[in-house]
Amino acid sequence: MPHPITRAAAERLTAAEQKHAQARQAAFRAWGPKSVAAASEHAHRILGDEAADLEWKPLGVLRSDEHLQAVASLGTVVGQHLELYYSGEGNRERIVLRTSCETCGNQQAHEVTSLEHLGRLLSRMPVWQHITAGSGGAR
Repeated sequence: MPHPITRAAAERLTAAEQKHAQARQAAFRAWGPKSVAAASEHAHRILGDEAADLEWKPLGVLRSDEHLQAVASLGTVVGQHLELYYSGEGNRERIVLRTSCETCGNQQAHEVTSLEHLGRLLSRMPVWQHITAGSGGAR
């Protein structure tokens, strides 16, 4: 029969893990909306009014609740999944265009500094002709 201290240790660990899980859930409830708001504001600053309808979703809480993260999907075009990834910590905020190939596993990430810059990044990708089809866009 195990010593009573083993049961006490197991109970203490279980209680500590539950407390940690509850604290993490509480942090996410507060941190998630904060991340989405920060992503929306920064996207509006660098991408303009066109960014108003982006649907930002918070990513998991990292080592610090001051490190905000959110992602907004731009959809999938001809097998290329496009998303904007927001990261903000302290005074450093950035939005990155992430592209991933559904069939080949290839991934790329490029920081976006303006709406025009986002257009330039997209113009170098195979999805460009599908994005601009019917809109008169040129390369």
